[in-house]
Amino acid sequence: MPNRIDISGMKGLLVVVLATACVLATDSYAGSDEDAVKAAVAAYNAAVDSLDPAKIEALWVHDDTVTDFEPGDKTIAFGWDGVKKNLEEHFQYDAELKNTQVDGPHIQIKGDVARSVGISRAKMLLKNGASGSGGILENDVFERRDGAWLLVSHSADAVPGV
Repeated sequence: MPNRIDISGMKGLLVVVLATACVLATDSYAGSDEDAVKAAVAAYNAAVDSLDPAKIEALWVHDDTVTDFEPGDKTIAFGWDGVKKNLEEHFQYDAELKNTQVDGPHIQIKGDVARSVGISRAKMLLKNGASGSGGILENDVFERRDGAWLLVSHSADAVPGV
């Protein structure tokens, strides 16, 4: 049978090639998720800097599972209505805001849930002319919903000396 090829010696090579392809595909998928979460973090910071509520709202889950805690808050905002109100209250006094990431974001992903931790340096100009700057520790939890990474929890605290 001259049309037959003996592959018995190639079985080991085939196993190695298939195993390598599976590892590369898995790493590529994980990398793309991490990149997508980093992009979600960057989009959120850009939306906050824009002081445009519509841009900020588009990046959140709109249900009763969401939470928010901003610098200066005394309580945690729960549910979309509470989070939206909390964000609006914080940004009503700002004329300009600029966040610059100085550490992170450090991303961890498990299934459809991702955590991001990072430190930003925030500079702000208030509508009354006052200005300020300082470090902000940001802890975010995202959920993948319909292919998009959306915020379900945001916590920001002042970090002295940053």
